Amino acid sequence: MARVFRYQGYHLLLYVAIGAALYAAVVQFPDGDPQVWGLSAREMILLSWTFAALHQGWIVFFWRTELYYGKISAWFGPAGFAIFRIGFVAFASCRLLLLIPISMATAETASIPRVVSVALIAVTTPFILWGLYSVFVYFGATRAFGADHFDPAYRKGSLEQRGIFKYIANSMYTVVLLLLYHPGLLWHSWPGLITAAAHHALVWTHYFCTEKPDMKAIYGARP
Repeated sequence: MARVFRYQGYHLLLYVAIGAALYAAVVQFPDGDPQVWGLSAREMILLSWTFAALHQGWIVFFWRTELYYGKISAWFGPAGFAIFRIGFVAFASCRLLLLIPISMATAETASIPRVVSVALIAVTTPFILWGLYSVFVYFGATRAFGADHFDPAYRKGSLEQRGIFKYIANSMYTVVLLLLYHPGLLWHSWPGLITAAAHHALVWTHYFCTEKPDMKAIYGARP
């Protein structure tokens, strides 16, 4: 199973480093009133960061166990990809939706003029929607979940070049994930913005440590 863990030492190291930086940054701000399950803002940030580890660890295990060894299909048959998607959505939702109560609990900790925060949300929203449209219409939701790790038929194709993908590389990470910053901007929350930035950085860690090496194994040097 050595190929499952390739580059995952770096993945873990960066998870710890980004998490430590996140804690050092948010501890400077008020903890905020309990918002979800009686948790304070810092406790919600810790919970969100824990779900981040579960989310990205889930992806690594399922993607690579199937891509390199075919074990998910051997164990679960066609249901394997469905099980992966259910876990992916559950962990991702728990991870990222917590940005809303985190930002609400620490509202008005960022001295951002209202016109600036509204402008940033207004400017980024069309690009986010364009990115989501391109994902669902051109790329396909199934492929976005990593179907090329499970279905060899996807490996005969080329990388998507339509819609936003024609102009912005890795647009799901560079553009769509700008949505993470909207709660912090909406409620003027530094902890919300800092936590969003930490999650954004960790997703890029996933890209470099897991997805990019896997894409090389699947597609090689093909455009």
